Amino acid sequence: MDSDVNHSQFHMWRTLFAVAHADNIVTDEEIEFMSHVLTDVAFSEEQTKILKDDIINAKDVELMFKNVTSADDRAQFFDLARDLVWVDGDFGAEEQSVMIKLHRQHFKSTNVDELIGRVPLKFEDDESESLRAPTHKKYGTRKKPSIKDAIYSFRNKFIDLLDGK
Repeated sequence: MDSDVNHSQFHMWRTLFAVAHADNIVTDEEIEFMSHVLTDVAFSEEQTKILKDDIINAKDVELMFKNVTSADDRAQFFDLARDLVWVDGDFGAEEQSVMIKLHRQHFKSTNVDELIGRVPLKFEDDESESLRAPTHKKYGTRKKPSIKDAIYSFRNKFIDLLDGK
C-alpha cells in the first residue's frame, strides 16, 4: 500500500512521537494519542512499522524535526504537539525544554519572505492613526515601515529573546 504521507509530513509525525518521550515517561494517554494517529492517517506499511517503533523507542527529537522541511508541516506539528504534551495533564519541564529548542530551530529556519505572500494580511483602515508615518516639523515625514520590516523586527526580537540576548 502506498502512502499519501510525504517525507516532511512523515517526519512531522516522527518528531511528535519523539516528543512523547521527552520526559522519559510515555503515559497511557500519550500511547492512546499515538495509536489514534496510526489508525487515522494513511501511512504506508513501512511508515507504520517505523512509527510503532518510535512509540516504544525514543528518537532524537531535533534530528527528526530537521527533516520536517515544509513550514506548513512545522506549523501543524506545533498545533499537534500542544495537544500531545497536555494529553496527560502535565506539561513537564523536559517537554517544555524540548519545545523551546524546536521553536528556536523553527524560527531560525523559516523563510519569512516565503510566508508573507501566503499569509493574508488585512488592516481595518490603512490610513488609521497607528499606521501613518510619523511627522516632525523640523525633520519632515519619515518613510512608513513596510509589513516585511515589521515582521522581521518582531521575528529578530523573538529569536534574540529565545537565545537569551
